[in-house]
Amino acid sequence: MIRWAPLLLAATLLGACAAPAPMTSTGEREAAYAERSEQLASWERWGLTGRLGVDGGEEGGSGRLDWNDSGEASSLQFRGALGQGAWRLDISPGITRLERSDGSIAEAADVDRLVWEETGWTLPVTALEWWVRGLAAPGRQAPERMELNPDGTIALLEQAGWRITFERYMDWADQSLPSRLEAVRDQLTVKLAVSRWRGGPGDVVAGPGSG
Repeated sequence: MIRWAPLLLAATLLGACAAPAPMTSTGEREAAYAERSEQLASWERWGLTGRLGVDGGEEGGSGRLDWNDSGEASSLQFRGALGQGAWRLDISPGITRLERSDGSIAEAADVDRLVWEETGWTLPVTALEWWVRGLAAPGRQAPERMELNPDGTIALLEQAGWRITFERYMDWADQSLPSRLEAVRDQLTVKLAVSRWRGGPGDVVAGPGSG
């Protein structure tokens, strides 16, 4: 065994020299996030298809979600989601219109309030428009905490009383977009699993990507 000692020592020294490169600095991560945010904000249209789940403790629901945004307006279609059956939410400047599965319609100026009146849950639809793209929501409620991955994507975000964990990303249109995230506030948990993204160059639909 003694004759192997020099070889073992050499291997140990080589292993020490080949240690992983240090992680990118905070400034580099923030710069990457800022560049990413600017690029995503320049998209005129985007959309996603996935599955939305809401757990409010004793009550909950899940179903298919199709979300399309044209900048000026958004359209969210739920199928079997949130215990309300199929319904459609159209958001335009100054007015939100919800069409239920029976064809009846409800309208309100505030989208979050309308969803609360219909479901009884405080779902942050306004903020989700940003969170689903892996961005902090703009406005008066700045993030209380934001942890970035080395590539500038968000790993953890705390904003407006919500704790959002970005569990997985997929590659689409030269960007990393969330494919799985979880938002938690008090006893309410919202989960979104994205199967396809739309938008960016060519407005083509993306399939399941890398995580």
